[in-house]
Amino acid sequence: MCQSYRKPCACGQKTSEIFFGKMVLDEAAVRGVYCPECSPTVDLDPKTMVPDNGWVLELDADVIAAFAPRMEMTSDDVTAEKVFDADYVTWVGFSPEDNRTRSEERAEIAKRFEGDLKGQFEALKQWALDRESRFYSAGWRKATQKKTQFH
Repeated sequence: MCQSYRKPCACGQKTSEIFFGKMVLDEAAVRGVYCPECSPTVDLDPKTMVPDNGWVLELDADVIAAFAPRMEMTSDDVTAEKVFDADYVTWVGFSPEDNRTRSEERAEIAKRFEGDLKGQFEALKQWALDRESRFYSAGWRKATQKKTQFH
């Protein structure tokens, strides 16, 4: 079973939700998260950090190196970006706060179309297409990867 983990950013203003796919890594792999307000204070280390639209996810170099073989990488070539892009440690959804905002947006649509199941279905379908385009246009890493994979 895959798990997720809520991690506040370094300045404590925002909370990210991180997904651990493929049952390889867990919260021990995460050293820190930096939101757009606190990320300018860090020196990006490409071995341990993944920048994503103003956010930075920092992974523990020793942990990801130890688990590199289970991710079909060597300890010499494993990087935070490779781990993130392969969905071993990534955001829940397209962005660090996507799980929360997605739920809020869906609830608003359900409320707006209460009693109109066909209208609700059509609105949710259009919302899903539009939100993926929004994340892609904004440059979120997972959205741009998904576009590249399927288009």
